[in-house]
Amino acid sequence: MPREDPFVLPNVLPGKMNYLAGRIKKRFRNITAKFRSEGVKGVVGRIVFHLRWSREFHQRDAQFDKDLGVDTKGPVGLWHLRIRSDNLRDAIRYEGVNPPVFRQALRSLAENFDGFSFVDLGCGKGRALLLANEFGFSQLIGVEFAPELAAVAQTNCQRAGVTATILPQDATQFSFPSGKLVVYFYNPFGPTVMNAVLDKLLRSTTSACYVIYVNPVHRRQCFDTRPQLQNLTSEGEYAIWRVAGAR
Repeated sequence: MPREDPFVLPNVLPGKMNYLAGRIKKRFRNITAKFRSEGVKGVVGRIVFHLRWSREFHQRDAQFDKDLGVDTKGPVGLWHLRIRSDNLRDAIRYEGVNPPVFRQALRSLAENFDGFSFVDLGCGKGRALLLANEFGFSQLIGVEFAPELAAVAQTNCQRAGVTATILPQDATQFSFPSGKLVVYFYNPFGPTVMNAVLDKLLRSTTSACYVIYVNPVHRRQCFDTRPQLQNLTSEGEYAIWRVAGAR
């Protein structure tokens, strides 16, 4: 008889509570796995690592925001936000991308982005849009299903003098613009939403199109099985593909 999972929670909780329950369950499973594999020493080591990472993370965010006079700090959990979407259970909390990682990814393409649209799906507070503005894109678009985060992204762009379109909608409802594209993800959601978004992108894209995925947790389930996506770069912190056949 299989052993019961002590962290299985009822799958009948609505919306936000279901999302929060899933996050708690995942955290407990990670702690339990670390304890079983490395004991108390492993758990303590993980806590120390997390505290060090958190301190560096907050220092980096504070400096970026101070330089531009904006608010892109994180992380921000989603359970308390006014989100009306069945896809909440597949969503990941907001964090602002590490600026050097973002810049390295864009520069690796060695592309003139004049004439390209930059699309950030799950843009959160808009940090990637502020960074993309450095690269001469013709159009910046952010899509964010949490209205509070979308409003902050809009304010941040205005404060920084960045012209961007912020759409407060679910990524699965977004219609990709025509023309050349750079589509950007910072691990905003899981495979259910990611696959739906990629299906829509590949059906609609006819011009040159690059896809950048920072923290590519779900690349095996969503990207590596698609022959239309030609992998250009896999640097650990990010991966980049070109859509085959698009001109």
